[in-house]
Amino acid sequence: MSATSNQHFKPEEHYLSNGIPVILQHLEGSVGTFHWWNLTGSTDEKPEEAGFAHFLEHMLFKDSGAKDTGQASTGQLAKAIESLGGEVNAYTTFDQTVYHVTCSEQYWEQAVDQFSTMAQPQRFLKEDFEREREVILEELRRGEDSPDRQLYQTLFGLTYKKHPYARPVIGYVKTLKAANVQKLEAFYRRQYISSQMGLVLVGPLHDGTGARKKKLLAILEKRLGKTKIAKKPIAKRVRPIEPALSNGFRFKADHFDINSPQFAASFRIPELMHHDVPLLEVMSGVLGMGDSSRLYQKLFYDKSLVNDVSTSVYVPRDPGMFLFSAELKKTEDLAEVCRVFCEERNRLIMEKVSKSEIERVVTNIESEKLYSTQTVDGLANRLGFLKFSLGDLDFDAEYIEQVKSVTPQTIKRLAEQYLEPNRMSAALYQPESETLLTIKDVAPGFENIQAPQKVAKKAAVKKREPLEPETFVTPSGLRVAYFEKQGSPVFSLHSAALGGSRLELSKPAPFGGVSHLLSQTWAKGTPRYSSKELSNIIESSAASLDGFSGRNTVGLQGTGLVRDWAKLSDLFQEVLLTPTFVDEELQHAKRVTEDAIKSIPDHSSQVCSKLFMENLFPHHPYGKHLLGTQENLEQVKREHLVQLHQEWLVPKNMTVTLVGGIPRDDFQEWLNDLDAKLAKNKGSSSMEQKVAAEETLKAPRWAYASYEREQTHIMMGGLGLSMFDADRYALKIFQNILGGQSGRLFIELREKKSMAYSVAPIGMEGIEPGYVGTYIACAPHKKDEAIAGMKTVLENLIKKGPSAAELVRAKNYYLGQRAMDLQSTWSLASSFGLELLYRDRVILESEIRKEIEKVTAKQVQKIGEKLFLNSPHLTVVVS
Repeated sequence: MSATSNQHFKPEEHYLSNGIPVILQHLEGSVGTFHWWNLTGSTDEKPEEAGFAHFLEHMLFKDSGAKDTGQASTGQLAKAIESLGGEVNAYTTFDQTVYHVTCSEQYWEQAVDQFSTMAQPQRFLKEDFEREREVILEELRRGEDSPDRQLYQTLFGLTYKKHPYARPVIGYVKTLKAANVQKLEAFYRRQYISSQMGLVLVGPLHDGTGARKKKLLAILEKRLGKTKIAKKPIAKRVRPIEPALSNGFRFKADHFDINSPQFAASFRIPELMHHDVPLLEVMSGVLGMGDSSRLYQKLFYDKSLVNDVSTSVYVPRDPGMFLFSAELKKTEDLAEVCRVFCEERNRLIMEKVSKSEIERVVTNIESEKLYSTQTVDGLANRLGFLKFSLGDLDFDAEYIEQVKSVTPQTIKRLAEQYLEPNRMSAALYQPESETLLTIKDVAPGFENIQAPQKVAKKAAVKKREPLEPETFVTPSGLRVAYFEKQGSPVFSLHSAALGGSRLELSKPAPFGGVSHLLSQTWAKGTPRYSSKELSNIIESSAASLDGFSGRNTVGLQGTGLVRDWAKLSDLFQEVLLTPTFVDEELQHAKRVTEDAIKSIPDHSSQVCSKLFMENLFPHHPYGKHLLGTQENLEQVKREHLVQLHQEWLVPKNMTVTLVGGIPRDDFQEWLNDLDAKLAKNKGSSSMEQKVAAEETLKAPRWAYASYEREQTHIMMGGLGLSMFDADRYALKIFQNILGGQSGRLFIELREKKSMAYSVAPIGMEGIEPGYVGTYIACAPHKKDEAIAGMKTVLENLIKKGPSAAELVRAKNYYLGQRAMDLQSTWSLASSFGLELLYRDRVILESEIRKEIEKVTAKQVQKIGEKLFLNSPHLTVVVS
């Protein structure tokens, strides 16, 4: 069901005086959003303008009057929005650039008013231009360290020889360095015109009088109407047409600093509006969507040739790609992996696809639309795409009807027509120590591609705060939170228990990483169902059911559609209580985890984080990596998981939470059954074990790792606070003064000095004190300057304190982020469940707001002084 066909979503269309369309959509809740669309992307660039659309995305966040005043940007827009508790961001694609602001609904009008100023015609200050170019070059260098990004850039370059989709959206070093203010402004004036723009507002619009709609439309007219932006048509550029067929498939292998080989292949398919695209998505789902898909079962489970494998359909506005990707165990297995892909392709043609396989995929595609409408941003983004990119708000409804029309004969035609070598390109990244494969090495895998031979009434509930769940304790001692989101088509169940890496080193879990293995195998079998059968049931219902683990907890979380409550809630209970932890699944989990551990050196940021934790927590379990070590993995046996499950799944140490459109009586009936079964487990005293807090550093510590990469990653910090510390709210404000696009770290180190693309505060609260610090990723030659810069920012804030405006902005920003984070059923269920587990109660949003508002500038200084000035620090550098 699409957003526009769902009875709860009825978008209204309006137009400003210059013809700019406005979509208004009511969505009940405490958050509102505003999206400003521009139908300008990298495909609208001339070759010498590569990267300009993305460059503009950055520049429009600069102070709008910077060129007139001659004063460099100081992040006034972000500061104004974050002062209202909002969040601004943007993204650029091949075909569009979208700017968006999201905030608490009480500040929606002010945020829209402030944010709209960036859409008014601007000119750019040379100083801002030069600074931002350095930031973008840092972003580009960061991408060069990412094997995933580089692999797909290679694949796009092979797939598109004529079309501008071959060019990276971010551009090239050469074109960025050759750019100047005049060229960028010319591109801006050519592309950012009224006929290219569209606006979307989603949030609580219904106030009973229509006054809120009128006020928002008046603000948009004032800021973006004809008095500010003249009505002007665009001279459309003709994009080159990429031929669907070539003479054989294209292939390129290259080296990259990785441990696991990565492979991606594409088959050229039609444009987004083509009638075959929704049908191709169904075929892709049968082949490679989820654990129960054909390729995952064959390549991961049966043959153990890959760490991961999937297929998908990627279609921007113009002709797109059917993608097949795999992370290989060994490079020499690639031909066999490709052979299996072709074998499964031929089966689609020669054997009738089952009705249940098609239904599983169709249900997932349809439900994805429902899940995407849980947040204001998700719904606004979809409505914008439907209206401004496709020109059809009813496209999703028609798309779903086409998806539902798929038959085995349809899939047979699609596989034969589209999955053939003349449409194919492929890219491979290998570890640097290996000899590169050639097309001759890969081609045998594709030799066997052959043509075929011829709603109930809701129970009344006590009036509560907007996000106040009902909480209670069952006879067995289980703590429960229940929150009904009336009208929601989705529900989430969450059960958490004290455990995780913090308690791994005590019996019966003497090995680090064992709780991760527990979480990975928890939903992989019960006495009634095998892993494959569970996957089929879950995916056929477009649901999710997964174990989780962290530093302080383990648990199970599931999300599904309300219509499937009876089936899925019973399955959740069965998986929660009676997982089988079969050895075969444990071995699979070990292999995947081992590969993940091996891949840590491939990602400098992960290495940096790992070194930081190990050196800051040499004695406390928080210093152990959540995945454990390769040596640990070898020692873990099935009996350890069984024992852990029994020891940790004790009612008095557990919570169960339900959020969504399930009536209270239905939930209570299910809960009664669960509680009776849980009561049989009396528990043990092991959960009452205390863990000694880590000692503070006696002297500064340093840790280094060198990989000779394009970027240096730096973490600097020390021990922080526990989740029970009275100063935790002052620390949150301290970090929010540092963070965000108008925070001190961003303004001083990125905005003013172009030192880094990424700079931010870091931190974690635990049952025992966690950590706090700062992170930056920069060019290697800027390392010393970056460390000194972070220290200076911290010292200035601590010694001089925050300004009154900074304090207001940090408080509103924190509260606004909370409101945005707690929109979906799964995020609410997780938040309620963990709060109840740690504190025996759910702290209400009104309480949190009161505590945040009480924080003073002096308290901010004191907590900074305590944690940063009076304590030695650990500095980790990975280059």
